[in-house]
Amino acid sequence: MATYAVSDIHGCYDELMELMKLIGFSDEDTLYVLGDCVDRGPKPVEVLSWMMNKPNVIPIAGNHENMMLKVLLPGLKEVNSEEAVEKTLTMDFITDTNLWFLSENGGKITSDAFRRLSAYDREALVEYVQEFSLYEVVTINGQRFVLVHTIGKNIHSLEDLENSEMSSIEEFLFDRPDFEEDWDRGDDIFIIGHTPTWFLGKKDNRVFRNGNLLDIDCGCVMGGNLVAICLETMEEYYVKGH
Repeated sequence: MATYAVSDIHGCYDELMELMKLIGFSDEDTLYVLGDCVDRGPKPVEVLSWMMNKPNVIPIAGNHENMMLKVLLPGLKEVNSEEAVEKTLTMDFITDTNLWFLSENGGKITSDAFRRLSAYDREALVEYVQEFSLYEVVTINGQRFVLVHTIGKNIHSLEDLENSEMSSIEEFLFDRPDFEEDWDRGDDIFIIGHTPTWFLGKKDNRVFRNGNLLDIDCGCVMGGNLVAICLETMEEYYVKGH
């Protein structure tokens, strides 16, 4: 029985399956997925479907899930009149769609995959993503871990996170910490994704560590690695992006 965290799968289903085989993931284990399951990579629907059918996989929202929901949720509503179309095609909706479809965000890949699903499956997956939590807290062997897609520069403890006055969910999901400041303070270990470790000087695309802050987005969809970290042992498991 072990507890793992992985982040920023970005539709890399084949690598995810290879990683699960590498760690011997079983029904007795728990996997926390720290957001950005979709977009950019080739199989976002397969990733979500696998997660949805695993009760021992705990999903946490990322900014790409946020962008996806803003575009796909209106499309789930039955549009059967000109008035309904006008209510859906607002400037905000068009702006959100354009943002999601930017090549660097890769939302069109997810959108196209969803269009190939039945209406029932589309609704089931979107409802599943709506249930993603913003963060999870787990204590293992007396050590408290805060598992979250990303954090802002003023967050250094769970109490900071709980008391933070973010102006919006978007700020919570898109922000970044100061990776260069001293993280050897406090007792909580923060495990995040969102920022590929390549951009933090890890040219080997491995986990970035600074004291009690760990970034495990190792840029799989960009040709880096998909990593799972075991919270009991802090051992890291890597699969190279195809």
